[in-house]
Amino acid sequence: MSDATDGQVVADDCSNLRQGDVVDLAELRLPVAGGEFESVATPAGVAILSQTCDVVQPSKARCLVAPVVVDPTDAALSGARKGQKPLHLYLETGGTEPVRCIADMERAVSILKSDLSGSRLVARYVAEASGREARAVAWRVGRAFNRFPFPDEVYPAFSKLRRQAQDKAGSAGNFGRVLDLVEDLRVCADQWASPGRNLTLYIVVAEERLVPPDEMDPNWQWNPSRVAGLRAGEAESGLSLDRACELLLANLDGDRTSLAHLWRMFGATVESKLLAPSLDTEVVSFGVEVLSDAEMTYRQYQQTESLDLEVLSDSTGAST
Repeated sequence: MSDATDGQVVADDCSNLRQGDVVDLAELRLPVAGGEFESVATPAGVAILSQTCDVVQPSKARCLVAPVVVDPTDAALSGARKGQKPLHLYLETGGTEPVRCIADMERAVSILKSDLSGSRLVARYVAEASGREARAVAWRVGRAFNRFPFPDEVYPAFSKLRRQAQDKAGSAGNFGRVLDLVEDLRVCADQWASPGRNLTLYIVVAEERLVPPDEMDPNWQWNPSRVAGLRAGEAESGLSLDRACELLLANLDGDRTSLAHLWRMFGATVESKLLAPSLDTEVVSFGVEVLSDAEMTYRQYQQTESLDLEVLSDSTGAST
């Protein structure tokens, strides 16, 4: 939490609030069946879900908030971080000892901004009104309500990848550490409506971590002198997913052509180990392409959907 919250209260016009702030509000009136409302205690306060620009806009009289979960367990925090419950908003400060909380967006409600005026500002999870932290919180709020409606028939094709992502994202394991380096996962299809779909998964990596194909060393060879950590006699093909990730991580600061090669090997391994086994008549092919954020064209971006594996779930809410 930012020290800037110490002793602060919400201004009369809410002009000092930001998306992601937690305010000490004692209770909320939540809608129930029959058009009635009930008062629900919120001892841990409420998190601000509305965008900062809307919260501080004088013409906007209302604000969307959600109750903060009281004393969440480590398991609940981990599950929220991995998106296993899409309507649990995970908030975390930076630093070596981050402060974490969960806002329950399933119970989000619009309230008058005047109800917040004068309340104590408990926590601030975004240090600056604009920037990387603010964008991350806005994305987490938005993804709960704006996910692309992938047809239920394609979920089996994602099942192994989703399971690995949920189990390993944010972990100390090799696959989880590689996922943390990925900027985005985006998917496109030749068509979504009918069986026989051909899908492509784009693994988007920061430009500085991936050499464009035309800049790779043409004399590069697969051997221990170019690939750090490579074992004697270890073949280029047939690596396990964990081993491909291990080698990629070992070469992050080394030979750039080797790193680019290992990124693309990682993509090929994801395709063969996590996607190909799940192909059926609904999804007949599922290719993988690794590219940098600078290489992805605007056209490609427009034709793809962000595949948020951490929150991927079908419309029935059933897990795979």
